Amino acid sequence: MEERDWSSLPFNVLAAVLEQLRWSSHPSFALSCRHWRSAVPPFYPAWITPLLLSTARVGAANLRYYSPYYHYNFEVVASCDDGGVARDAKICCATGRHLALEKTRLALDVHLVTGAVRQAPHTAYADHFDFVIYDGGGARRMFGIDAVLPLAVGYTSQIGDGDEGEWEDWTLTEYNVNGPRLRPSPVTNPVFHRGSIYLLGEHGRLAVYDPCKHAEGFKILDKPMSFGFEQYHDSYLVESDQGELMAVLFGRRGTPVHVIMLNEKKMEWEKVESLRGRALFTGTLTSMVKKTKFKWMQNRVFLPMFYKWPETIHVNIVSRDGELAFVPKSSSSNTKYSTMGDHSNGTCCEKCADVWSYKLGQQEARENWGAERVYYGVWVDLH
Repeated sequence: MEERDWSSLPFNVLAAVLEQLRWSSHPSFALSCRHWRSAVPPFYPAWITPLLLSTARVGAANLRYYSPYYHYNFEVVASCDDGGVARDAKICCATGRHLALEKTRLALDVHLVTGAVRQAPHTAYADHFDFVIYDGGGARRMFGIDAVLPLAVGYTSQIGDGDEGEWEDWTLTEYNVNGPRLRPSPVTNPVFHRGSIYLLGEHGRLAVYDPCKHAEGFKILDKPMSFGFEQYHDSYLVESDQGELMAVLFGRRGTPVHVIMLNEKKMEWEKVESLRGRALFTGTLTSMVKKTKFKWMQNRVFLPMFYKWPETIHVNIVSRDGELAFVPKSSSSNTKYSTMGDHSNGTCCEKCADVWSYKLGQQEARENWGAERVYYGVWVDLH
């Protein structure tokens, strides 16, 4: 009989082995030999970088994830199987694998993997909250913030364990017509920082709410008084992966770009010259600063604006041993299997030019003329 080695294992046996392995082990499997590589189905790790999540079209429940790394849109069809309750809802924020949506007098919690939708009880507090945010420790509490009139806040907590628990009734601060007023930056986002919620106002003022002192509501801090920069149009608040409270300021056409950090001893905003190898994802109601091993992404600020709309791939989002991956729905997909893409050499390729980004310290920033912006999207980190 002809002698055969491991490289001659039947295709169906290799496929069965792959189903038992973590997604992150597939690249090593594919490097074994050409035959083994041919058995690896096309997939795209969902954890490789933060993703821009948006709806596929207005009023639809399909979710679309844009990957800055691959420059693809991964659309998950019927990802919110909720009987229509999530349709026409506004995307508010995300934490981990949970997405918060808001409709008139209704807040929704969506699990991004299972598609399960849970709704918090209705509230007659206002027609709608201006912001909805999860707590800093996960998705166990949601806070609704009214920022148009005097600042007010309410919260609801999950009853029970796991993702099957219900949401209890809202606990609201007492409405006070003479309460604190802050003119919030129109596109900014509330941020949990050191256990409290910070809300950024125009010119750099901050309002703070301590959930442990709920009845006191928001308080406007005496300092900082201003950013110290006059030329800016949009501003976003973000807590970094190192626990720093930062703000990102953009000019009317995208430049100039300033990244500033709150010096909490002096209570003053200070200019940030380098992100120390990290990438900043902003421009939505959820912003984040993340460490990245890809050199072309380091010290770069990403905004959800495109010069060329990326290709859309219809996928299933599959969980295996805690890891998530986008798997094309059609096995005949012409997309290439890749875990390192075109950036494995650490350089910036032509794809990077399709999404608006700014590298700190660059002398000439590309303006965003002709770019198309994604509205009602949020950055999510599915790591």
